Amino acid sequence: MIYYLLIIVFYLIFVYLAWQNIAWGLYLICALLPAYLIRYSIFGLPATLLEGLIIMAFIVWLVKLKKEKNLTFNPLTWIKNILNPQSLILNRQNPVPSSLRLPLILLLIAATVSIFVSPDFRAAAGVWKAYFMEAIMFLLLFVYNIKTTTQIKKVIYSLGLTTLAIGLFALIQKFTGLLIPNPFWAEAATRRVTTFFGYPNANALFVLPVIFLTIANLLTEKKRLYKYLDILVLALAILTIILTKSTGAVLGLIAGLLFWLTFNKKTRLAALIILAVVVLGLNFSPAVKNKIAAKYLEVQSTHLPLNPSDLHMRVQQWRETYQLMAGRQILGAGLAGYQTAVAPFHQNPHVEIYLYPHNFFLNFWTETGLLGLISIVWILVIFFRLIHNLRQRRIRLWRTLFIIRESRIKNNELRIMNKERILTLASTCAMIALLVYGLVDVPYFKNDLAILFWIIVGIVIVIYNNSRRRAGVVERDALEKR
Repeated sequence: MIYYLLIIVFYLIFVYLAWQNIAWGLYLICALLPAYLIRYSIFGLPATLLEGLIIMAFIVWLVKLKKEKNLTFNPLTWIKNILNPQSLILNRQNPVPSSLRLPLILLLIAATVSIFVSPDFRAAAGVWKAYFMEAIMFLLLFVYNIKTTTQIKKVIYSLGLTTLAIGLFALIQKFTGLLIPNPFWAEAATRRVTTFFGYPNANALFVLPVIFLTIANLLTEKKRLYKYLDILVLALAILTIILTKSTGAVLGLIAGLLFWLTFNKKTRLAALIILAVVVLGLNFSPAVKNKIAAKYLEVQSTHLPLNPSDLHMRVQQWRETYQLMAGRQILGAGLAGYQTAVAPFHQNPHVEIYLYPHNFFLNFWTETGLLGLISIVWILVIFFRLIHNLRQRRIRLWRTLFIIRESRIKNNELRIMNKERILTLASTCAMIALLVYGLVDVPYFKNDLAILFWIIVGIVIVIYNNSRRRAGVVERDALEKR
């Protein structure tokens, strides 16, 4: 009874804050993404604290819109207005780019169909609700209500607070071994931190994208106290990755950093030299060649030893997944259906069957079928295309600014453009790191990670929309000066 009372009180406080300013509610959601671990039930239906926050924030937003615009509640009209290119609700351009709307709808359709393909309807409905419906609701909340670089930075700081909690907990576990559920991970010689998530990789998957977003905050921050906070977040996040002993996260971190250095003009040459030296060193090192050859021979075997390497397990898991999907190319295994569907193809009884194939693209293919895979790839292509368009528009806008004589206007626009450039680069690196790590893990099918994925997408959308509006204003001012 007290447990439910505390949850109700918390929700009431949240609703009050969200009503005062919906952006505050979004910051709180971002700071409390692990709140999905707090679970309860309503009339026998399972729910989490996180999904309650998202649903309540969405309802508050709709109610505030009704009050501000004097609208009537008609679900069909609301859906039409939210998705329509010219939104009647907001009386302005829909912030969701037109190129992104169709793949988002197709992804929802694929996920919905996959509920009925799944062997476990109840579990599939829960996955659909948390990883797709509520996640896209959050995306809509984000792009409609986060409008400035200052608000984006506050979102990143909110994620940084969670990262601080994860990092501090990781340090406590490292030095004490307390609260690590797996005895093997708890042993001093083989210790891997789990924090409140319960397993190591969940921590690395969360903090990896946050590292790049926090770098952007650090580079665009003027206040010394906030700079110290950013440095602390970065230090604890990197330590967390080290303490989880996640090779995939390390590779993702390296890939993201190399991309950052390569696409930043001041560090491009140094990055290319480092990359060339590493490639040549690996190519001419007999020890590395022998190790790669040994790994290649190891993963050729379909029989896993008692203590197989992570790579060997992943490769064998992918083999079994391909065997499974040979007869399910279109519909897949359904949401929450992979573990059951792949069991007949599992060849090593001493190794557990995981919930997902541990590959970003295989995860979507098995869970949401071919349509879901096409949709998520389409979304990623559009994500990087928006970034490319941002770069082209920034170059044109930079040239246009030199026509304007007022230094105040010019300097202000240049400062904003520089912040947006760094935040865009950070989001790009965060997505690249996530996808590289996702080649060997599950960076989306988890409550907090699904929201984190759409936060990265949402940041780019907000910057893209701001850039488009600013380009129109600046070009008009430039024409007037002529």
